[in-house]
Amino acid sequence: MADIVLGIGTSHTPMLTLPGELWPSYARNDQRNPELAFPPHGLVMPYQEALDSVPPTAREKYRGSEPFKAQAEACQRALDELSSTLRAVNPDITVIIGDDQDEWFFEDNMPALSVYWGESAPLIPRVVPAGTRDPEVAEAIMRGYGDVPMDVPVASRFGRFLIEYLIEHDFDVAHMRYVKQPYGGRVARRYPTKQGELDYVRETPPREQGLPHAFAFVIKRLFDNKPGAILPVFQNTCYLPNQPTPRRSFATGEAIAAAVEEWKESAAVAVIASGGLSHFVVDEELDRGLLGALERNDAAALRSIPRHRLHSAGSETLNWVALGGAMQRARLKMELLDYVPVYRTPAGTGGGWAFARWR
Repeated sequence: MADIVLGIGTSHTPMLTLPGELWPSYARNDQRNPELAFPPHGLVMPYQEALDSVPPTAREKYRGSEPFKAQAEACQRALDELSSTLRAVNPDITVIIGDDQDEWFFEDNMPALSVYWGESAPLIPRVVPAGTRDPEVAEAIMRGYGDVPMDVPVASRFGRFLIEYLIEHDFDVAHMRYVKQPYGGRVARRYPTKQGELDYVRETPPREQGLPHAFAFVIKRLFDNKPGAILPVFQNTCYLPNQPTPRRSFATGEAIAAAVEEWKESAAVAVIASGGLSHFVVDEELDRGLLGALERNDAAALRSIPRHRLHSAGSETLNWVALGGAMQRARLKMELLDYVPVYRTPAGTGGGWAFARWR
């Protein structure tokens, strides 16, 4: 019989691949980012408009680059602890719940929920595009999402079992067995604005693409490039119109744990949520509310997170909601290693970086 023996929640922001002295360079990207969704209403605004309209309380939380070194070091200590824990447990199967951002899924096919169950998954080190504004920062980020090419082993038989379990329990789950190379496409960002809906479509030219960064970060940083068998589970957290609700994400996590219980083979299983919490704009109220609900095992609070707080990349919170469903069923206890809200500009842009384990 299989058992869930470990849960992990980790942010995977590019900032975690950079030393603190490079954070100011990365922060300059916010002035060009069209996907900044601001609490409490989740409306997307350009940087300058937001800078002129954020309340003084939010503006005051930005203290320049002075805190960055200590914040970066705190994040790395927490990641070191998570990595040590994962490698000490050495699970037979690691289910990674993540999302895709213009890597494997585009609008020719964008499932709300998908499981990859090929025999292995390619990890391909990323190449900095020609003409990149800050190549030093870009190269560090690329290394942080995988610097060793490999075929990552996949728990394929359990993957098929999970898919069939989900179908039997009324989840309409997609599946993948291989990656078509080269591949690219378009994804529209249909986030709400004051004028209606954001009119922005991002196009990715065809290219060879390995594991999406939500999963590659775990391989590189937590497994230290020596992964056991993983099972990638994708939620479409970011892109309307078929984002899962918090209720559905929580139920997905419960179903993953239930499938582990019914798996007849002896296996120690870890479940990892990759991503979040709030970004590209800090929403401490959302982050602290989620972390408190996870610590209390408060299923009602996790299921009822307001969906308007989950636009843009802050929607990766749903991966933690799914983990909460799995951990509640597995009856493991949460330990919050750190929560580091990073305000990288006066407009409140940045993110809430969080690191937790369940044992």
